Amino acid sequence: MMATLKADLLNILKKLPIPFFLAITIVAIVLIMIIIHSIIKSRKKRGTTHRIKSDFGERSYRKEILNSLPEAEQLDFSNLYSRLDEFQSFVSHGKRQLELQQAEAIDSIDRKIQDSQNQIRNKWNYQKKKRNFYHCICVHYASFTLADSIKREQENIRDVYVRYKMECDQLSKQINYLSQQIESSNGRQKYEYMQQHKAIYKKRQRLSKLKNVFAARNAQYLKKVKEQNAYTKKCREYIISNFGAKGRAWGQRLERRKADLIASD
Repeated sequence: MMATLKADLLNILKKLPIPFFLAITIVAIVLIMIIIHSIIKSRKKRGTTHRIKSDFGERSYRKEILNSLPEAEQLDFSNLYSRLDEFQSFVSHGKRQLELQQAEAIDSIDRKIQDSQNQIRNKWNYQKKKRNFYHCICVHYASFTLADSIKREQENIRDVYVRYKMECDQLSKQINYLSQQIESSNGRQKYEYMQQHKAIYKKRQRLSKLKNVFAARNAQYLKKVKEQNAYTKKCREYIISNFGAKGRAWGQRLERRKADLIASD
């Protein structure tokens, strides 16, 4: 197809009163533009397909497990999922808040996580006593969703930490450079270098404290991720082990779904 298009373009340009080398140049430019357009269009199509597939799988599963509950009890879990969605949305837009509010923003998120964990644990303990399969998988899904949100928040904290670390490293290089200049200069020039050194040193001290705060928070949130994943796993294994063939079939379905998501990445 591309060869045919190239030949057609050349035939058209030969009929025009322009030099041959210019015609070749025009053909090349047109072909390059067509190729670039095709690549961009193809990437957009692939990205959209993957996103729709991922979202559809997530939402359809949630809808399915909610519909498996008695209608009178669906609202309670639906409200829980809505709160988890709000938290996830907050986390998705929270990196800027972390940079602006720092400890206050993280403390607010900590409280949201703790509230969600308490609700999930209370529901799980209650449903274990009732031994209702569909209620238990709804709680498992809530725990899984919370673990995902905590992981995203940990990544936000890590990114802020990395940014502060890079800034501190750059400032350290500037401080070293200015220290050398101070030693090799005198008079007014030396005074100016000393003032710059003082200002940058103070800035690095301030950023270094923030870097250390976020380093500690990152470690804390890595632990939170591990703990929530472990809780989700405990729920999953309980369901598989205590609900007979139905529980085992559900576990196998989760494994297939996990494999499909990995394969689609």
